[in-house]
Amino acid sequence: MRNLWIITGWEFWRHLKSRSFLLATFIPPLLFTVVAVVLFFFYRESRTPQPRVIGCVELDTTRYCEAIQKKLDNFTLPGTHTPAVVLIDIQADTTDDLQNLFQEVARLKHELDSLNDAYNRIKERRRYIFQRPDSPTKERLLRQTYEQLHLTREQRDLAEIEYNRQKAYVDSLWQMQILKTADSLLFTQVVEGYLILRGEELQDGRVEFHSIYPNQFLQIEPLKNVLQELLVEMRLRQEGITISQIHEWLKPVVINEILVEGARKREFSFLQSYLAPVIVVVFLFISIFTPGGFLFYSLISEKANRVLEILMTSANSFQIIAGKILGLGLLGVVQIVIWLILTKGLILAGWISVENLPFFTLHNLGFFVLYFVLGYFFFAAIYVGIGSVYSNEEEAHHINLMLRMLSISPILFSVPILMFPDAIFVRLFSFIPFLTPTFMVLRTPLGHPPEIDYIISVGVMLFSTLVALWVSGRLFRNSSLFDHRTPGWGEVWKLLWGKG
Repeated sequence: MRNLWIITGWEFWRHLKSRSFLLATFIPPLLFTVVAVVLFFFYRESRTPQPRVIGCVELDTTRYCEAIQKKLDNFTLPGTHTPAVVLIDIQADTTDDLQNLFQEVARLKHELDSLNDAYNRIKERRRYIFQRPDSPTKERLLRQTYEQLHLTREQRDLAEIEYNRQKAYVDSLWQMQILKTADSLLFTQVVEGYLILRGEELQDGRVEFHSIYPNQFLQIEPLKNVLQELLVEMRLRQEGITISQIHEWLKPVVINEILVEGARKREFSFLQSYLAPVIVVVFLFISIFTPGGFLFYSLISEKANRVLEILMTSANSFQIIAGKILGLGLLGVVQIVIWLILTKGLILAGWISVENLPFFTLHNLGFFVLYFVLGYFFFAAIYVGIGSVYSNEEEAHHINLMLRMLSISPILFSVPILMFPDAIFVRLFSFIPFLTPTFMVLRTPLGHPPEIDYIISVGVMLFSTLVALWVSGRLFRNSSLFDHRTPGWGEVWKLLWGKG
């Protein structure tokens, strides 16, 4: 046993003073602190009360922009009477050519209205003539007015066709010009985005919102509420409902989101509930694979340099394996303790509020340490087996990379895991030994997994670790003095059963 503790202490102190350990221990917290500070100032800056400027483009004469702005005035910035959203009615920058076209359309409209009036006057005169007694004069007047009516109708129809053609052309140019103006205001950041309102489409519940930044689409909730309210008002008004009844029925509901955590209740926060557990899993990954990586490359290096041959003259394979795993495991514990001390220091310094760390409890800390120990011993056992067989870092690097990617892969599924921590697929993946530590740590703060899940996951990890230790122990005993070439799978199988 003396050799076991000598190897344990040697591995612990040798790597404790290494630059790699110091970097892996202090750089991640520093990076996360810097990122958190940057995000905090960005979030605070984004929360500074400033009205949002939105453009409004009406492609008809319904004047909905004015009605929308009146409703948006009810949404004010916190602590002020300033509207949270300011709506700018965007008008086209009409050129001289476009102004001339507008004048031409106005002339055609005046001509069409004149012909309509003349047509109606002739019809009214014929109605009066029809009431007169029959006489040659009546017949003559009817023939004259019929010819006038026919001629006027033809002129009116031709004028209407010309007016509609010219108006459609001018409207198209005007719409292009007003959209060009809106885009210009958008690109110069005078407005953050703009609405396009068409009367018929709005009646059907369809509105366009244009923006150059994707995040603007996530911040238009007040606009959606106002447009929805306006549309419902329009439809209810058509059914004869009074404005006072409409306003009473459309009074919004305010929902306070309270998260129940056992006997404790707190207001829901996305950053606290979703981002914080992911950060904890990242630190779990670092705490497992920092000592695991030291163990992996230490075995390969010592085998390549014939150091293992010297060690085996003074200690047996069990003492070497156990000493390395325990020594580097203590290194991981020291790493966790340092992080806890740094976190406690930030709390005492007032940089972090305890309310912002609701998962930072002794209960959750116990589970974190438990799954660190189980995860470390499982991967350490695998690393012993790989390091026993390979004697070249380049050849074993791809296996190490695969193990790391497999372990950290739950981060890719963190959103569904955190949203549905007790879903059947999440529970099943929690019992796969390569994924168990990260899945269970992600589930613990939010899902409060049933006790049976903890029992099964711990049992799976213990059984898998024992199997991995048995396989790795046999490979280590049978291949520690193996030559420097990399064995194939068939040779590894023979080494496992002592036939190599």
